[in-house]
Amino acid sequence: MTKFTAFSFLLIGIFLFACSKGQAPDHTQLYEEIRHVNRMEFASLAVTKTVKTERTDWYKVGKRIAVYSYDTHLKAFIDMNLLAPEDLSFDEENKTVVVTLPPIQIEIAGRDMEMRKEYENVGMFRTEISSQERAKMKEKANEELMMELKGNPEYKQRLEHTARQKARSYFETLFRNAGYHSVIRFSDETTTPSGDYNLKNYD
Repeated sequence: MTKFTAFSFLLIGIFLFACSKGQAPDHTQLYEEIRHVNRMEFASLAVTKTVKTERTDWYKVGKRIAVYSYDTHLKAFIDMNLLAPEDLSFDEENKTVVVTLPPIQIEIAGRDMEMRKEYENVGMFRTEISSQERAKMKEKANEELMMELKGNPEYKQRLEHTARQKARSYFETLFRNAGYHSVIRFSDETTTPSGDYNLKNYD
């Protein structure tokens, strides 16, 4: 059973228990349970970076060419700790709820430990490409990738869009199963997405 599934059953149970007692659900308890989840991930994206080394010095015999690639992983999540009590507005008479979710956050969650070999042509008179050389290539490529990600908001916007859709669908289904029509909003929907990323978990 996934964390989301267990969480869904728990919230529906709160509603059903209250209904069986002929009482309105305890919205404070509901708020605490949602906030207690802390972090909810709704989308991820792998960005592939290709690196190449080519040394064809005129005074050396043979080629020394190699192409490698690796993936950097981005994740979109909601920090439910940022949810405030007033972000859940219930109308028990009409069985509706307006939910204002915290903003979608994007983080760079990590990268592949090893690079994939896409192409390699090292002549018999040339030295092999060492692990130290590949490590330096990867670090340089990673610096370039960080600049590309910050300079191009397309990745962030794509992830945010997907995460918003999935979050809306999740909470709409959750409250519908509990007997409520829901309107799902985000606290930052009027702001323009930037190219900034959360690097705290990147290594």
